[in-house]
Amino acid sequence: MNSRNFRLAPAVVAATVGMLFAGTAGAAVAAPSEETPSATSSPVGEEAKADWKPGAWYDDEKSCKEAGEKGKHDNKWSEYRCKREERHPGQYDYQWHLYYHR
Repeated sequence: MNSRNFRLAPAVVAATVGMLFAGTAGAAVAAPSEETPSATSSPVGEEAKADWKPGAWYDDEKSCKEAGEKGKHDNKWSEYRCKREERHPGQYDYQWHLYYHR
């Protein structure tokens, strides 16, 4: 093997690693966030079209879902979802926020 091939090898390795890293970074950005799970009674496509109204805040997901089901049972709304959000921006105090649709 001549010296020219030895000089090109590090450049080829660096380019290959760069392309692999760029591909995995793109996949990481496209992956859905697990930080804000949601519970909904409708598909995501309909969720974007619907007129969701904010409801109350809850300390845990179970309480939020119970309130959502109670509202459905009492005919206050037809659909609901619970979303984990920061209640006061900048203070990192996450709670579950109930959204509903009539």
